[in-house]
Amino acid sequence: MWRTLWQRTATEVAHWLRADWDFTDVAAHWDATEDYDAINQETYSYFRRFVDGLRLSDLPPGGRVLDLCARTGNGTLYFYQHGKVSSAVCADVSRRMGEICCARLREAGFEEFAWLQLFDYPLPLPDASFDAVLCFETVEHLPHPERLVQELGRVTRPGGTLILTTPNVLWEPIHALAAITGLHHSEGPHRFIRHSRLRAMIQDAGFTIEKSETTVLVPGGPAWLVSLGEWIERRTRHWLMPYVGLRHIFIGRKKEESHP
Repeated sequence: MWRTLWQRTATEVAHWLRADWDFTDVAAHWDATEDYDAINQETYSYFRRFVDGLRLSDLPPGGRVLDLCARTGNGTLYFYQHGKVSSAVCADVSRRMGEICCARLREAGFEEFAWLQLFDYPLPLPDASFDAVLCFETVEHLPHPERLVQELGRVTRPGGTLILTTPNVLWEPIHALAAITGLHHSEGPHRFIRHSRLRAMIQDAGFTIEKSETTVLVPGGPAWLVSLGEWIERRTRHWLMPYVGLRHIFIGRKKEESHP
């Protein structure tokens, strides 16, 4: 037990101290994460990214959607089941996650999608080709996040929507502790990003931020505790949650092109 605990601790410290990584490093981590769905199925905070993203956005029905780092396809499936997706590209660095994603979407009866593996920038996608881009807990994982967000702006059509979520930097020690104790999978190569920096990145990529909210106070546990967390969230949404909540959510609208 102590050997395993020490190995996990060393791994998380290495992630913290790592100054740089590439797409291959991220792919190797997620390819090796075999319990991703098993753990997240039991984690209340996981599905909140999809629930809150849908709640805050005003996506029209039946759009063409990019799910960036779709992992096992839960986000695409959730938005498809709510009528927001007619066709999709699920892009990711992990081929193993992609296999699960494709199987999941086909099993649910959704066939109008393509899966694409990512290896580097620029993303192999045409300009202005998506009505909406979903970017759930991804910007902190891929290298050079400014470049990533610029790419998201490039592939979103004018008037299109960006839904981007990422963890609050204050929760970094909690994520590491959960991985060390085996309560949750490791985040792998990553660097959580300050709210102000991420806001500037989104705006610099050509988006107007229409909504921004910080959600999830209690990430899991007994039903009464989760309910208490939701109650506190509703009453402190504008003054406490922006500082202590688990997840930042940004809803961006791609600016229309101006003509002289």
